Amino acid sequence: MASANGGNILIPPVFAMLLRRPLRACSAAVFATFLAFGAGGHAHAQNQSLATPSARPANPFGVSGVSVDASADSAAAARPIAVADGQRRAFSTLLRRLTLPDDHGRLPRPSEALLNEVVAGFGIDEERTSATRYIGKISVQFRADAIRRLLQDNRLPYSETTSRPVLLVPVWQSNEGARIWEADNPWREAWLRRPDTEGGLVPLSVAPPMPNGGPSLERLFGNPDELRNLMRQGGFDDALLVVATLQSAEVGNTRVEIQIQHQGQAAFLGTTEAFTATGGTQEETLLSAAIEIGRRIETRWKYASVIDLEKQGQLSVAAAFNGLAEWTRLRAALAGVPIVRKVDVLQVSHRDAQILLDYYGEPGQLSIALAQRNVVLQQRDGFWEMRSRQP
Repeated sequence: MASANGGNILIPPVFAMLLRRPLRACSAAVFATFLAFGAGGHAHAQNQSLATPSARPANPFGVSGVSVDASADSAAAARPIAVADGQRRAFSTLLRRLTLPDDHGRLPRPSEALLNEVVAGFGIDEERTSATRYIGKISVQFRADAIRRLLQDNRLPYSETTSRPVLLVPVWQSNEGARIWEADNPWREAWLRRPDTEGGLVPLSVAPPMPNGGPSLERLFGNPDELRNLMRQGGFDDALLVVATLQSAEVGNTRVEIQIQHQGQAAFLGTTEAFTATGGTQEETLLSAAIEIGRRIETRWKYASVIDLEKQGQLSVAAAFNGLAEWTRLRAALAGVPIVRKVDVLQVSHRDAQILLDYYGEPGQLSIALAQRNVVLQQRDGFWEMRSRQP
């Protein structure tokens, strides 16, 4: 059991014209006030420090923030009904997270027997009860091997590779001016309200408000090198400047233009198109826009990283390192990449090794997967080389 405060106990299963100008960032001193962002953007503005993404990769086989609601003769009787429904929806969320949109129409349905096989456990994040009703949120953890086997048996290509965290800076523009660092930035609030279940393989870290003020919108566009320096200080390789411009605030017909500018290394982030979001209210429109942008980013990442398990390859790689500690980190990174099937060390010295990698997919996909673990795999003069990369 867990309290309404969230015990999470494991239980066994049963931007318009401005974007045409160059990008500029805030100073290092201002950026140092950023708080430590959490994957998925759920941050507390009161706690401020230099932003540093977690070195621990996100778990793609867990789904959190699943809302549940059921009624029965009593709250005790409604609880298992609500949890069972939550597990079914978490299962569907997980499969859609891992697979391509083109394949969503043929995903397996969550029968009770199937859920008993693939659910490792669930946690109660929060709960409320009445005499006959149970309302709450749960987190569901799935057995990775069982999910992989299910997808393979159904011949469904999938990706479980999590990208490195991405810094997201939300800019709100209306007739009242631009809001970036203010606490009442409605565009930031929309990103923070995005359901946990919408999170996935691309952790988005939302920039927090700055009570003492930050760079103006004019300063924010300028020299890309400044933003790159700040990203490196915070441990980010990529940043998205997401500008939402209010076009119409007419009741029942809200229109917001969304434009995105990317700075960094990840190719999949550089082609997210502008679009116009519509809705009944401003709050609804911004939330739906944040969800849609997240989905577009996730889809592009999956197309870059999804693996066809029927394709298998082998590479002979020369690995370079500086000492035992770096060699150990390199081996650990290889062991943590799911598409690496087998690692054979053919020869090793104090600063290099010759290894044989068996893997799923294509060499380019292997390179992408390793890059998320800060390992560089590249071909030079016909030979494959590997080395650690400082994040």
